[in-house]
Amino acid sequence: MSSEPVELLANKIIDRYNKHPVGWTVLRDFKGNILVTGPKEGYMLKIIMINPQEYTGIGVKIDNPGELRTLVEGAPLFGYRPLANKQAEELLNRFRYGKQQNRLISEILERKPVPTFEIEKKRPSAVLTGPILAHPDLSTISKSQRELEYKLRIGAEKLFRKKYPHRAEMYR
Repeated sequence: MSSEPVELLANKIIDRYNKHPVGWTVLRDFKGNILVTGPKEGYMLKIIMINPQEYTGIGVKIDNPGELRTLVEGAPLFGYRPLANKQAEELLNRFRYGKQQNRLISEILERKPVPTFEIEKKRPSAVLTGPILAHPDLSTISKSQRELEYKLRIGAEKLFRKKYPHRAEMYR
């Protein structure tokens, strides 16, 4: 299992998603770990935020993510779901006035996700993206997950120090 910079791996994940947008889940923790499972493969990423628009880190492809998929069994699938003008307005108004949105969000999540190029082509007024599920600490899932998280953390820190030596110096 060889690691790759997340900038490259993110593009591969988007390409795989675009070919088969149904069957994806995203699980993250608050330590920069992101677990992405697709219909046939999975990815574990370790992200280091540089600023709100920039990040670095590394990740690996997991060829058989069956054990990881059981964690998110029954959860709504991740995806990009375009909203019609009226539906976007209704959802925003419900948030604004504190009304219940559960039914409307459930209806939207029941729709099949679409590839990103369809969003770019049709340019809907709004897109519901997600959900991204939060977990307190992905390294607690299993021993193998803890070992993988450790390896990715070391690799991400090395990459950060190489790409941003002046910023990394602040953290010594």
